[in-house]
Order: sequence, then structure tokens, then C-alpha cells
Amino acid sequence: MDSRQISNGSTLPRSFGRSIAARLDNDPDVDFLSISPSSYSLLSPTFPPGPMYQRKKYIIGVCAMDDKARSKPMRNILDRLLTSGPFEAIIFGDKCILDEDVKAWPACDFFISFFSKGFPLRKAIEYVKLRTPFCVNEVDMQTVLWDRRLVLEILDQIGIETPKRLTMDRDGGPQLDERVLQKLKLRGVSVLQERPVPEFKIIDQDTIQIGDQIMTKPFVEKPVSGEDHNIHIYYHSSTGGGARRLFRKVANKSSEYDPDLNMPRTDGSYIYEEFMDVDNAEDIKIYTIGDQFVHAETRKSPVVDGHVRRNTDGKEIRYVAQLSQEEKKMAAGICKVFGQRVCGFDLLRVHGKSYVIDVNGWSFVKGNNYYYNNCSGILQDVFLRNARQRKLSEVVFPKELSAENSWRLKAFVSVFRHADRTPKQKMKFTFSSAPFRELLNGGGEEVIIRMAKDLKLVSAAAEQAMEEGLEDSNKLMLLKNILDKKSGLPGTKVQVKPKITKDEEGDFKSVKLQIIVKWGGEFTHAAKYQSRDLGDNLRKDLLIMNRHVLDDVKIFTSSERRVRATAELFTQRFLDIREVPKDMLLIRKEMLDDSNAAKEKADAVKKELFGLFQPDQAEEIKRLWPKETADPRELVQDMITAMRTLRETMRKNFKLLDIESMQKSWCCYESPSLFYERWEKIFGEFADGDLNEFDPSKVSELYDSLKYDALHNRVFLENIFVDGESSEGLGPIKDLYSKAKILFDFVAPLEYGISEEDRLEIGLLTSLPLVKRIVEDLESCKRPDAAPCTRLYFTKESHVHTLLNIVYLSGFPTKVSKSKIPELDYLTQITFELYERSGPSGPLSSSNSPVDSPVPGENIKSPNSPEYSLRIGFSPGAGNPNILDLQMDSKHCLSVMQRRNLTDHLPLDDALRYYKTQIDNPKYKSVNRRIYESRMLGHQLVVDNDEEEDIEDDAPLMIAGSPPVEQSALEAYFQRNGY
Repeated sequence: MDSRQISNGSTLPRSFGRSIAARLDNDPDVDFLSISPSSYSLLSPTFPPGPMYQRKKYIIGVCAMDDKARSKPMRNILDRLLTSGPFEAIIFGDKCILDEDVKAWPACDFFISFFSKGFPLRKAIEYVKLRTPFCVNEVDMQTVLWDRRLVLEILDQIGIETPKRLTMDRDGGPQLDERVLQKLKLRGVSVLQERPVPEFKIIDQDTIQIGDQIMTKPFVEKPVSGEDHNIHIYYHSSTGGGARRLFRKVANKSSEYDPDLNMPRTDGSYIYEEFMDVDNAEDIKIYTIGDQFVHAETRKSPVVDGHVRRNTDGKEIRYVAQLSQEEKKMAAGICKVFGQRVCGFDLLRVHGKSYVIDVNGWSFVKGNNYYYNNCSGILQDVFLRNARQRKLSEVVFPKELSAENSWRLKAFVSVFRHADRTPKQKMKFTFSSAPFRELLNGGGEEVIIRMAKDLKLVSAAAEQAMEEGLEDSNKLMLLKNILDKKSGLPGTKVQVKPKITKDEEGDFKSVKLQIIVKWGGEFTHAAKYQSRDLGDNLRKDLLIMNRHVLDDVKIFTSSERRVRATAELFTQRFLDIREVPKDMLLIRKEMLDDSNAAKEKADAVKKELFGLFQPDQAEEIKRLWPKETADPRELVQDMITAMRTLRETMRKNFKLLDIESMQKSWCCYESPSLFYERWEKIFGEFADGDLNEFDPSKVSELYDSLKYDALHNRVFLENIFVDGESSEGLGPIKDLYSKAKILFDFVAPLEYGISEEDRLEIGLLTSLPLVKRIVEDLESCKRPDAAPCTRLYFTKESHVHTLLNIVYLSGFPTKVSKSKIPELDYLTQITFELYERSGPSGPLSSSNSPVDSPVPGENIKSPNSPEYSLRIGFSPGAGNPNILDLQMDSKHCLSVMQRRNLTDHLPLDDALRYYKTQIDNPKYKSVNRRIYESRMLGHQLVVDNDEEEDIEDDAPLMIAGSPPVEQSALEAYFQRNGY
């Protein structure tokens, strides 16, 4: 085909876009980005002769920071595109975007790129100029969105209503590239850039003057930077004055009132808008997909009280809104003039009239399948239509620009905590009557009862003693109630401990029996949803990162039932299979179960932690205590006082209220009486002692129960702890939760070591076998024959705490301070992502990354060797710091929070060197020996040999709240194991 050479090394066919080519020839200052989207979509780039490969699919390139490119909405849309159309996706990734020259970025047909914090937008603009892909959103036009002045002025010029405003320019005015100015001019918009600094006066406490214009409070003060969300709303003195500070949502707050804030800021450029009293106290968020689709949602305006209402996914509660024809016309106009197909903007309705106050650029509707289906469907139509126009099926890319020669995920290794469980509980009783003595079967030694049929004998003994009036009837009823509810669960057991007393001659006198019932820690129905959802989301994530990592998957789990249940349900969705093969989940007790190796050290730390709360340790605890928090001893004393009051409220309500009808249904085999006894025990541990007896190790039990009831027994919790004679409402229980959380967040990490030396020693004693396996997984990926792979490890809380401590104390340069790590909740994840770039990288590469040796121990640094880069990530799991403010649904399930990066990318050898420096430290030479000794002292642990060992452990995987397992199955299990 006859063609002409153009400046980026591509060729432009003569049969396409003659008028465009002529304009390029005639005006050298006009480049591809100054042409309208409908025009430059016809450009069909090809590349100079060289090593080529034939593409079977069109390539969608996603060039955005990883936290956005791999977000749940993006995964949902890409998953639909890849499933239904002839597409493959390339996630450019932070490593490529931040560290590589744009000439080395992979080639693509369709380019999804948008700005967020840390994203180098100028590099993306340069890439578009170089490669001319079809852009979903015009990249250079996103610079307009950085300045609120430009956004509002453009809206004015295209006839869209905005609030009345004054602008105080102290920076000389907005700055735009010439090509962006030309685009705006072609769209009928002119922008004044250089602006004089007007005079700014404060006329009185309620009035300002800018130039010759005046504005009176209430008004809104906005920084001109679209990335600065620190907005103030100043109120008139006649209504009390002060101001409300608006900011990016933090937990459940979006604004706060400051009665002393009255003076406007004078340290920069600001827009002052007339404050508008919106209809129904609601804002409207609008989302577009070109001019073909628009979706609107209302939310409570942040100016109301600053309190954000959230659902169990942690998302702000919103409601779908209907738009007028005029508002839909506004949406189409905004998409067109700003060049953003996928776009969000904010709209206010005031007395029936609509005003646009901001344009946000790329925005997703979250958790809405209707939106995902429409977005993927419209984008697919746009892509295929463009592919036909540009004859993309005939276009081939140089091999050095293929995804295979860019940074690609080589291995994904992750450690998970198990999913939601019921609180672990135990109850002690003392009896002496004959029905209970018979449980000893004539012996005098302790008896442990686990089998369901034998637990029924304990229940029958309680019933007999009750009928004959032999013991306290309340205690007998409680024991029977516990066993009737919990005996069908594998974790329930009863210990019968006899205490025999004799007379002076040594003859038998009497026997008292201590009956200890233990239960809890059961896998809940919420855990079922969490595990499956996480498996589904991780599958979608890895499919778009590199689907080949799913070709080699190994999943390891501890032997605990709740951990295995998590792994099994996760695996079903992660591998998209209905049943998990028996040999799929590899049980590794020695690596993922608890051992006694760290027990002595951990016990010493608990004693030290107890001492921290004593009066003579005030200075030491102050050093560790979080700043801007109440004095620790004062906080504990306030909590003890509050718990005494709440106990009395609970007791009174149990006597006066209709308890049985307070909550319609109970999940997880709970009941009002079990709730009462659980809380009586917790209250007794705190409220019956004084400040100097406070045991910090009990905080986790209190916090665990508060969270559990907030999720699973919300209605009961919100009634039983409310004093009907007081106006405080839920205030006392919310206050207890906030204090318990402060204490838990302080105590829980310190239980694994207060000093750095203790944390590392306990960490190695607990998790060294796991760490060694992870290192082996990563190093094995450097073998020449190594294929992409996934390795997943499911364990319990102690292992994720200690593994995280090892990461931090090994010297890895981290992006997040350890003190900023939140609670390690259910399904906490610590991830190790290994990326590879194959050599030779070719002349286009300009990475400064050192080249790792392909095989451990070799120091060869060949330019043809693959490069390896490691990044460590973290998710705090399925939690929410404001759980009592969430709107619950029947699933009682919190969603797992998105992963964030603990480290930047590091060359793999450098990353492993940090770890090995600590492991080889002479101080910790005894760790391996102590771990080995703990295995030998009664722990039936599996030694990890070269060959995987199949471990017989087929206890039923129970889910609390689901239909009970047949009794015969439980009995068979216990009989097989000799219980």
C-alpha cells in the first residue's frame, strides 16, 4: 500500500484521513493530539520492519496506577470485555509506568489511561503522541481537570449552569499546553491564561471583595487545584458563624464543623462560590459512558453533618436517581468538550434548577452490575468499530513492544488469615451430684468428652439434676442450653475434672466436679461469602495481570477447620471449580499451625505487657501509646466504669423487656441466654476488678465480641444495651467500642513482641518455616525452565502478625509506617508479587534496574538475562473501623479491603538480601533448633520433604449458620480419630 512516513516511526496509509494528513503537513505545530477524537481514530499505526508476531486479539492497554487499574470496578469491566470480545488486556503496572521510558512501554490498540495521585500524566501524553492508540479518554485533556477555574469557565462557555462565583488568582492564572488550547478552540472554548492579581479585601466579618465584586457569607471557598479537597464553607454571623471543613472521606467522616474558623485563607488561589441550599440535602454524582449512557446516584450532602453512611462493602450508601432530559444533555456536552468518555461530575439541584459544580474525569460506579454490563458493552462496540475503521487486524507490533517483553507478573505468593469466625468461648461449672459423677465411669481421672453422643450424656445429666433439684437450676439450664446448641459442632468439648476430698483418716469424703465447656471459633455464614468473594476477585485480578500464573497453582493450609474451610471455599471460586479435589489443599502443620517454639517468649511478653499498665510504668507506656489519644490508664478506668453501667443496663433489660421477640432470628447457633452469659463473663473480667488488676490479654475477647455482635446480632445489641430511661441511646455502647478498639489496636501487635528484638525472635520462631518456603517459591522462579505460578498459604492470626513483623524488621524499605498498619482482620493478606522482564530488552529499553542472576548463587550479569522485581503488598482484610455505623444486610458480611503496596519495586536479589541478613544473624542461630525441639515434644507435625505428603484429616468443614451436618457423619469422624 502506498504510504507516507510520519514523525513517530509509523506509516500513514494514503487511503485514510487525507485531510488530516494535509493539515499535519501544512502546520507542523499541530500534532495528533490536537485533532478531534473522531478524526484521529482513523489513524492506523504500523511499525518499521523488524521481528514481528501476529496478534490474534486486539490489545487493551490499561495505563493507570495499580490501585486504580486493579480495582474491583476495573476488574469487572475488563473481565466482561475479555470474556465477550476478541481482546486481551495489558496492565502497564507501576513498575513500567514509573521506572521505564515511554519508548519501552508496551504497544496497544486501545488505551485506557487516567490520572490519580502519583501518576505521571506527562509520560502518558508522550506515549500517546508516540504510538497514537485509540484513547478512551483524551489523555492531554485531563490536564484541564487539574484546575477548577478552567473547569467552571468551560462549563459556562458551553451553556451549563454553575453557581455564582468570584475567583482570587494569586498564581498568575491557569497554564495549559498549546495543543490543549487548540483542542478547546476547535470545540468553541477560549481560555484566558495570564491573569493579573486582583485586590482582595475583607469588608467585614461576613463580606469579602475581589476586585470590584462583593460576596457575602455563606459562601464556599475552594482551592483552584482540582486535587486539593480541603474546602471550607463559611457561615454568616447571624446564624452562628464558623465554618465547615470538607475533606476527602476519612473513615465515616467527610466534614467537620469548626466554630472558630471565620477568616478566608490568603495563602493561595481560591474560588468563592455562593452557598446553595440543595434540595433534599443531597448531592448527585453522575457517571457517563460517552453520550450513550448516563447513570446518576444521590448521596447525603457532606455539608449536613459530615457523617458518611456506609454499607458492608465500606461504600457510601447511595440511591439511583432519575435525570431530566436537560441534565442528560449536560452530561453529553461535558463528555464531548472535555474529551472524557468515561467521566464523572457533581451536580446540585436547587429549587428545581440544576448546577454542575465539578468535573472529575475518569469515575466508576462501584458495585453495580448494570453499570459494568453497559460500560463493557459500549466500550466493546466502540473498540470493534474503531478496529474496522483502522484495519487493526492488519497491524502488527514489534516484538520488543509486546506484553511478553514488558514487565509481567511471574509469580503471585500470598499468605491469608482465615475468614470470619464466632468468638472462642468457655464456661466453667461446679457440680457434685450423682448424675455428673457418673460421667467419670467409676474412675478418678479427668475425662474429655468430644463425641456428640457423649455430649448428650452431659446434657442428660444436667436435665436429671434439674428434675431432682440437685443443683442450681439456672446453672443447669445454661449448661443444657449450651450443649443443645453447640454439641453438633466439631469444636465443642467438655472437660470433667474431679476434685476428691478426704477426711483426716484419708477416707473418701466428697467429690466436686469442675465441668468446663469449650466452644466457638466456628466458621460463620459470613465467612462463606467472604471466602468466595475474595477467590473470585483474586481470580479476575490475576487473569488481567497474567493469566498464565493460574496454570500452576498450589494451595497450602493449616489443619484447623476454619482455616481449611476458608481455603476450600476460596479455591472453588479462585479456580472456578464446583468441587475441590481432595489432594488440592495441602495441609502443612509444621508451616501453618501454631507450635510451642515461641510460647516461653510470648508468655514473658504478656507479663511485660501487663506491667506496662501499672502506675510505675507510666513513662514507658507513654512512649509506645498512640499520640492524640487519652491517657492509657484513664481510658482503661473509663472503660471499666462504662462496662459496669452497661452490665446493669443489660441485666435490667433482660428482666423488663420481651427478650425472645427482640431479634427475629439468631445465626451461628446463638440465643439470648448464650448472649447473656457470654457478656456476663466479659463484664466480670473487667468490671469486677480495679484499674491495677486490668489484664490487657482480655481486651481481644471484649473487642471480638463487640465486633461479632455488631455484625451478627445488631438488632439485639442495639436494644439490650440501651437504657430506656436515658436519652443517651446507643452512645454508651459506641463509646465502649471506640475505647475497646483503641486498646485492641495497641495491645494486639505488642503481644508478638514489645521490643524490636522480641518481635523478630517471636516472628522467626513462629513463621520461619513459612518464610523459608516463600523465599524458595520466589527463587525457584528464576530457573530457566520456571513457568508463571501462584502459591497461596492459609493460616491463622499469629502467622500473619509475625510474618508482617519479619517483613518490617528485615530492613525492607517500606512505604507505610508499621504504626499506620491497621488491625489484621479476617482474610488479612500479605502478598509477594514477582515481576519478570525477559531479555534481550532491545534498544527501546531504558530501565535502570539492575539485572538479577537467573539462578541463585550465580553472579552472571548478562544483558540477555531476565530481570526480576519484587513488590510486597498488604490488605488488612474484612474490617471496618466504624462497624456500628454500617448498614447491615442478611449476609452479616464485611468485604475484604483492597490491597495496598507496602514496598516499591525492588530487584529480587536485593529484596532477599534484606531477609537473609537477619536470618544469618548469629543472635538467631538457635531458632531452627528451638523450632525442631518443639516439634519433637509432642507435636504431631509433618516434616516438609521434597515430595508433598498427603495428610489424612477429613474433619467436617462446618459453617455456623448453615444446615447442621448429619449426626452420623460427626460420630464417624470422632470414632475414626479415637475420641
